[in-house]
Formats: sequence, structure tokens, C-alpha cells
Amino acid sequence: MSKLQTFNKKLIQLDSIFHKFTDELATFSDLKKENRIIVAVSGGMDSMALFSLLHSREKFDLVIAHVNHHLREDSNKDESLVQRTCRSLGIPFFSTSLNPEKIKKGESVEQWGRTNRYRFFNEVMEKTKANWIMTAHHGNDQVETVLMNLSRQSGISGLCGIGKQTKNVMRPLLGFTKKELTEFVMRNEIPFREDSTNSELSNPRNFIRHTVVNPWENNAQNLVTGIQSSVNHFSEWKDALDYFILGTLIPKIHQSVNRFDIPIKMVQGLPNMVKVRLVQLLMEATYHERWSKHQIELLKSFFKKEEVGNQHILPNGWKLLRDRKSIIGKETAHQSPKYPVKLVPGHPVDFNDYRYELVFSRQEKSDTAQNQEQVDWTLLKDQKLEIRDWTDGDYFQPLGMEGHQKISDFLINEKVDQFTKESQAVLTANGEIIWVCGKRIADWVKLTPHTQETAVLNRTFLPL
Repeated sequence: MSKLQTFNKKLIQLDSIFHKFTDELATFSDLKKENRIIVAVSGGMDSMALFSLLHSREKFDLVIAHVNHHLREDSNKDESLVQRTCRSLGIPFFSTSLNPEKIKKGESVEQWGRTNRYRFFNEVMEKTKANWIMTAHHGNDQVETVLMNLSRQSGISGLCGIGKQTKNVMRPLLGFTKKELTEFVMRNEIPFREDSTNSELSNPRNFIRHTVVNPWENNAQNLVTGIQSSVNHFSEWKDALDYFILGTLIPKIHQSVNRFDIPIKMVQGLPNMVKVRLVQLLMEATYHERWSKHQIELLKSFFKKEEVGNQHILPNGWKLLRDRKSIIGKETAHQSPKYPVKLVPGHPVDFNDYRYELVFSRQEKSDTAQNQEQVDWTLLKDQKLEIRDWTDGDYFQPLGMEGHQKISDFLINEKVDQFTKESQAVLTANGEIIWVCGKRIADWVKLTPHTQETAVLNRTFLPL
């Protein structure tokens, strides 16, 4: 390895790889001159190649982020190389150290590393107000990923491999082979560190690289470009399916922060994979991992069962419930507020999935009748109003009923689904329930011919 700690910018700018890289950057339409970029640099050959190319481009404001996984005894030397290079070039350097002892039981080292890396990159991005994150994934990484996804039977999403751009993450080296990058690094004497664990065949990715991809590439010169072309075709098919779902199905679905309701009639007769992809897109804000064949098949099986009340656990703390008219998705990891929330006139408050507001205006009921109720303010203005979750033993006097009824019995009679029951809120006045929110008010707070002051209770879904 060369002892040189900086890059020969003039030499790099004359290299054919530099010109190809410049053309590749131009395909990122959102990437602008002087954008601040977080460059993920491990110290290995690929990331140092990316570092040198971006630095030689002289167009962007670079920030280097390094993650020391401490999986090797000499990993500190990797960090030292990257830090010294940044210091000599006057480029900001951020690093973090991970503790392998914190890997959870059943969690792969690769998944643990990826999760922590991107968490750190996003922290640096927020701290430096950067525009993008760039990683050094190249064409051979793409081939390995597709083959690994095939072995997991992860469907069309797996065949799409590594995305060229995923939200704020760009991967400008996907169009380059490992051979191209190796030759570029060697002829430009770019410093790098070799990761000895890359040769350990016990690692699934290393096994595929050394026993499948490398021998295959030696006998098929266009292997990487051919698979990348296929990946692009798969991505186009997936994008077409997503376009259909996002444009025609999702607008008809009622969504809140941590819940969605899919009308059963809307999805009856649709191909199973459309239903599966619909659920994936609805969960996409909180779940980004590839789905295994097992997960997909379980979801297909759930859609086939028509029994009301049937539930299915999805990845990342989500559940599906088949109700009478809809399939409900609920993020069960979401915690309801532990304490009651006060409701005062003119000050909207959020509770569970809804925003509540108390205003004054006697008016005709809107079409969303159950989410808007008019009550006799004369009876309530001197009382403490609070919104809380209902509990076993709660009761109230429903509008139009002479006696009282348990909330549990009322919700059963109203045919409320299990997920809604779990997050059902009530409004109390000095501790007495006056509104089962979104369902019915108590009889004693209704408007009468003697009502002098009217208050309007409004409930709306929280925006996504």
C-alpha cells in the first residue's frame, strides 16, 4: 500500500474512470453544484476511490463519515488512514465506534452493521445540514445482492437489487465493476486499507463473491453489466406496479399516522402480489427491509382467509385485522398517551390518531357526524374536560337511552373492530364520560330548547 495520504488530483482528472464518473453524476437530476455530501468512507479500496473521485471533481462540499465496527483488531488503522487523509485535504471528518457485543441474538453481523451505519450517516447529515449521503456500492456488489436475494426468495423487490438512489442516499459507482475500480486505484496510487475479513467464506456475501461471482465473471466478461441491465428492467416493472397502486388504490385508503383501512371490495379480485405490494407501500414509512418469501406467503395466506377477526402479524410491529368491510393495518408498537389530555376552548390537542378541538358555533351537523358533536356548553363550562383511553368498568348514558351502559358493551353493539377498541378515547367532564369519541355523546349534554350556549366538539384524523 502506498504511504501517500492525499490524492493526485491532476492525474485523476485525466483518467477515463473520472470522465465516466462525471457522466454518472450527471444522471442524478437532483444533485446540484456546491451541495454538501456525506461520503461514507471505510478506508477500503472502493470507498477511497469514491472519495478521490468526488474530491477531484471540485464541485461539491464534502464531509467524510467513518464507522469503526471493531470487528478486526486492526480496524483502528482504517480509521486513522481516513482521518489523516481528511486532515491533509482540509475536509471535515466524523467517526463513530460500534460495539459488537451489542449485536442482538439472531441478528446478522451484516444487518447490525448496516443499521448502525445508516443511523450514524443520518445523524451526521442532520448535524452538518448536508444534502446527500453517498456510498461506494459498485456493480459487483449489485450482482452479489441480487444472488443473495434470489437465495432468500425475496420476490421482485429483491431482484431490483440496490437502488441507484434511495431517498437521500446516492450510489454513483453502481455502473462500475470491481475490476475497473481496482485498476483505477492502482494506477493513481490511491491509499487504501485491505479488510482481511473479506476473504472469510463463512460470510454469505463473501462466499458468493469468491465461489460464484468471481469465477463467473472470469468466464463472462459482461456479467456485471448484464445483471445491472436486468436489475434496471425489474426496477421498471416494479415502478410500473407502484405507479398503478399509488395512483389508483392508495388515494382510496383512509390513513392516519399509524393506521390504514383498506376497503375489502376494492381489493377483491386483485392479484395477490398487488395486495402484497399495497401493504408494503402503506408500511414503507417505517419499514425498509426486504421481505422474505416466507413473509410474503404468510401475507398471501392472510388475504385468502375471509373470517372476520382474523389477524396477521407483519414485520416491524405492524398487525393486520380483517374486519367486516375493511382490512385494517395498525402499528402496534405505537404507544398511546399514558395520561389524560386537557381539552380547552380554542386549543387543539392530539391524542392517539386524532386531533380534538372545542369551538363555539351552533351549526348544522357536517357529513362526518360522529366526528363532530354539539353539546350544551352551559352544563360544561365550569367543568374540567379531559380526553383519555377508555378502561374496563367505564360506563356512560348514551344519547337517547334512559339508563347507563358499559363502554365495553356499547362498543360491541356498535360493531367496533378490535384495533379501534384498543385506541378508543373518551371525553370526560369532571371524570364523567360525556363522549365516546367518534361514536356518541352522553344524553345529559345534548342540546335542548333551553340550551343557551353551544359548544362543538371536533375530531379529525392526524395528517400523515
